[in-house]
Amino acid sequence: MTFFATVLTAVIVQLAPPPPQITLIQLPGDNVSVEGRMATRTILDKLQPAYLVVRPSTLPTEDFGRCWTQQPATEACLARALDRAGAQTGEVILAFWERDGILHWLCVGKSGRPFTGSRQSVALGPLADLYRDGESEVLHQAAACLTYAGHQSGW
Repeated sequence: MTFFATVLTAVIVQLAPPPPQITLIQLPGDNVSVEGRMATRTILDKLQPAYLVVRPSTLPTEDFGRCWTQQPATEACLARALDRAGAQTGEVILAFWERDGILHWLCVGKSGRPFTGSRQSVALGPLADLYRDGESEVLHQAAACLTYAGHQSGW
């Protein structure tokens, strides 16, 4: 019985659709610590390949940095900047920052579709507790943030 279960599992894995691919522009805020950058890198690594596949963007980031000053319309500024830069389908910006020791992500796609603030702007938790309990919840929130942005960007 276990032989057949193993074979069946292998077949299901091979027949499953591949994870979605996004092209990512990382835009760290001025206040992101080394720990915040490392946490973001670790989360992105853990999302692959189960949730999605991340490719780095070739777009220059200088055009997006000015959007940090566009509060509270940062996401609209980033979406317009992606459009102006000629971003491709599935190309998204991951803006991240820290506030009171909590890592925040803002995931934005091109302005062709609406922004879903409740899913595309997430607080991933205190850096000190990020990997203790609930790591899967952090990964689910991070994956949702990026996939909603991918959808916004034309998937």
